[in-house]
Amino acid sequence: MNYTETFGEFANRVTATDLALYAGAGLVVWVLFKERLSPVQKFITDLVNRAKTVVPSKVVDIKPVVIPQVSTPTNKEDIFFKLVVSWKQTRDLAVESGCVEAVKVADQMFPYLSPNVCGKEQA
Repeated sequence: MNYTETFGEFANRVTATDLALYAGAGLVVWVLFKERLSPVQKFITDLVNRAKTVVPSKVVDIKPVVIPQVSTPTNKEDIFFKLVVSWKQTRDLAVESGCVEAVKVADQMFPYLSPNVCGKEQA
């Protein structure tokens, strides 16, 4: 037996038998001193639970993407009506947002539906 070896040299030659002996010794200590180790066990579990609340979980909640079903219009009038409704919603949003240029572009798409153009012709 070499008494002059360092801890690193000793640790390099630890075998499975050594680990089994350490685990057995730990088990004996736990059985003999179970009542006295309860506060230590409670402290460790509290510390782990506190750490779990502080460290954010890396689990990402993945929600499925819902693709809206688009019904196909049956005739050209339905297509035109949906186009006009979409234009009106876009123009109203531009007016509410105060985007003057976007309102001008929307008015150019359907010039005869625009209140700006109709107001100019009536005057």
